[in-house]
Amino acid sequence: MNTIKVTRKIASPTLRIAELTQFIGKNVEITVRVTPSKKQNSQTKSAAGILSNFKNSDKISKEKQAWKQAVKQKHGNC
Repeated sequence: MNTIKVTRKIASPTLRIAELTQFIGKNVEITVRVTPSKKQNSQTKSAAGILSNFKNSDKISKEKQAWKQAVKQKHGNC
């Protein structure tokens, strides 16, 4: 049994599918299935807060001064 899958948008009742030429003269079964559209839900999801379960509360105060300290370590006291 030879099976192919062709995904197309149907624009008219007449279908021209080149992939079917190998089946000319043979008995075939054709199944048409509607695929769901890929539209986004009305609710857009945000990535904000997705990692909040992994936060380390002890380091939050250090993070606020991290850039300043990194510059000071690299370039000295300016």
